[in-house]
Amino acid sequence: MLNNFGEKIRNLRKYKKITQEKLAELIDIDVRQVARIEAGESLPSIPTLLKFCSVLSVTPNDLLAFSSEESTASSSLKSDINDILSLAKEEQLQLIKKLILAVL
Repeated sequence: MLNNFGEKIRNLRKYKKITQEKLAELIDIDVRQVARIEAGESLPSIPTLLKFCSVLSVTPNDLLAFSSEESTASSSLKSDINDILSLAKEEQLQLIKKLILAVL
């Protein structure tokens, strides 16, 4: 259980191109604690978990849903795409929809 959680944190951190040191700084914990969490040796407190979620752009469920078929990296990517789409105008959204359907 801990390893799976730690792997998700590590994969998301690397996907976002954040070092352990930077992540520790952003969530205000010691870098050794980040390393222990990623190694599956420790779990964060609830407030720290919420900071991880904020920095890594995921929900607590993304990190804690151990049986989820969808990877957290995929979830993060979808979140990024939704953020970008929220900036598009109606005409642009129609074009994007056509492009997506053509690719799929």
